[in-house]
Amino acid sequence: MAQIIPEDSLTDSHPGPQLQFCFQALDDAIICRQQMSVNHELIGMRYWINQGKQSLLIATLPDQGISHELTLDRGQLSKHPLIIELIAERDALFPSSLQKHAHHLLPIILLLHDNLAATETVYLKKLGLLAIGAVLINGAMPAVINRCLGIAASSQAYQYLRAQFSPELQINASGPNTPPKDLKLLDLEQEVALKKGLSSQPQIAGSTYSLNIVKGPAGSGKSEVLVKRAVLLHQQHPKSRILVLSHNKSISNLLKQAISAHSTHSDAIQCLPFHEWSRKLLGGTWRFVYEDQEIELFDLMVKRHFEHEDLNRTGLMREINFIKDRHIITEADYLSTLRSSHSLALPNPLRKRVWLAMIDIDTHLKDRNSSLWGDAAAALLNALDEGKTLEPYTHVLIDESQYFAPIWLTLITRLIAPQGSLFMTVDPDQGFYNRSLDTNETGLLIDSVSSRLPNHYRCNPAIARVVDGFRLTRSMDTLNFPLHSKNQIEPINHEDHPQLLHFPTKEDQKNRLFSEVHQLLQRGYQANDILILNADIQSTRLLAQEMRDTLRIRTSTLSGSMIIEDNTIKLCDIQSATGLQSKIVLIAGLEIIFNAESNADLSERERHNLQNDNTRLLHMAMTRASERLYLLTSTEQVPDSLIIEGLDTPSLSTQQLTPVRYLNP
Repeated sequence: MAQIIPEDSLTDSHPGPQLQFCFQALDDAIICRQQMSVNHELIGMRYWINQGKQSLLIATLPDQGISHELTLDRGQLSKHPLIIELIAERDALFPSSLQKHAHHLLPIILLLHDNLAATETVYLKKLGLLAIGAVLINGAMPAVINRCLGIAASSQAYQYLRAQFSPELQINASGPNTPPKDLKLLDLEQEVALKKGLSSQPQIAGSTYSLNIVKGPAGSGKSEVLVKRAVLLHQQHPKSRILVLSHNKSISNLLKQAISAHSTHSDAIQCLPFHEWSRKLLGGTWRFVYEDQEIELFDLMVKRHFEHEDLNRTGLMREINFIKDRHIITEADYLSTLRSSHSLALPNPLRKRVWLAMIDIDTHLKDRNSSLWGDAAAALLNALDEGKTLEPYTHVLIDESQYFAPIWLTLITRLIAPQGSLFMTVDPDQGFYNRSLDTNETGLLIDSVSSRLPNHYRCNPAIARVVDGFRLTRSMDTLNFPLHSKNQIEPINHEDHPQLLHFPTKEDQKNRLFSEVHQLLQRGYQANDILILNADIQSTRLLAQEMRDTLRIRTSTLSGSMIIEDNTIKLCDIQSATGLQSKIVLIAGLEIIFNAESNADLSERERHNLQNDNTRLLHMAMTRASERLYLLTSTEQVPDSLIIEGLDTPSLSTQQLTPVRYLNP
């Protein structure tokens, strides 16, 4: 069966569904694309059929486009205004240098089932057009297409044709005269994922909305596909309510910018982080605790309930988030809930103390008319159950859905209109915040509606090898999407190897960080090319200020609400780096992460869970880099998990300490 993109007809009007059905009888090597950007009622339907580099165009005309009273001989047909427009439209799909050959490269089959008898044809050889009756949809499609395919086009001509026929695939902002070699388009798997299920027909029994999941590794283009999907949905359904959700403000800001770059009507697409969206729906009377208040509260609860128990503040936060993320409402349910394979469960006596601590927290906050952010989704669900009405959304799109809690997804699906759609991107190899979910925890039949993006385009092979090596040394989990192929033939350039820079003191580490940035700028990299991820959340702003003063160059600290500025070095904490990417990434302060894992006060359970979260966190952070990656740490010794093939450690001694280069005064 041919590959059909999209798999369902974009119109119910004849002969759209019939053509889609007939395409299924074509050879596996054929790809059939329906054009998205045309107004079917005004100009008819367009289908680009290609086998390898050979192509043809199947077209229809609008109803009553050619009068039934007109005698369709060659002369009459070649002079008809709609035919002249169709030929001009076809020719414009090629660069000007090839337009005189367009009739050979892209012949047209014009389906005129209302004007011609079933087997009647009119052939305009000079125009490269064959008008045909209903025989095309009466079983003759394979034979007709095999006979009519055009001559093979060059790779550049094929790329140009693909960009012009499907402008929604263009990644870079391209004008009509963009040379084919400069075009950047979604690949075939990305195109399939973009257009899958656009008919919005429910694909799961008992569901009122359609569900589509796009799985892929970092750098596979998931977010690009999601942005284009949102824009495409708005173009097709301008009056529909479209919501784009993410798990933090940084990603939300990036998505907003990308949508604005692709659409002049971006204001019609609502783009928010989940917690901000849920707070708006709850209304202005709800108050939530800030991060520092939350830490203070949990420290108090640890002293009150776990002074002599095997649980610290991080462990208590993890457990209470686990309860609230899964909307566990009774102690009995909590005691009987099984954990995913990513974390170790607490014994029941300790769980009972956690439950008491959670009640204590909720009571404490209720007296102050405040709540944990983890309560927002449950509060909205309760309000809906009690009769609160909220206007549903026609289309909801979720980026990085591996960070979404089950209760978040329950709330979202409650607010999707009948015949609406839910579109989600997911990287199964990432996920922290205690939300690395098994697919059955979501309540959605993910595997049955998933598209897979196997290719990644961000990390160079040297970085990809180190990322995979780090993950495999730290985790027993099998990678769903390895970034590096062991069968790669091309050698990896040594200068591309990521660097582990190891220092005796934090001051030396900071000096080398500044020096390395200075050297990169001297070598021709732009400030925009450099992203610094800091493991010490508290010091990020101070580090940015010191870098501004020392290097005399603009820096930006990426807080949640800040729009990313141009021509600046970007700094942010590691947890906020999801969704970001840069040519150069320097990850500083790694000793904070590794020292926390080696804390003697941790139980083996807490150590396991912390290492699991940190593994996924650092996996995410490393995959932000496309060309160069630097890891900086001041631990006493290099951690075993950073002794990886391809991760270079410039050293002066057996302790593998990196020489500190200081800036010239």
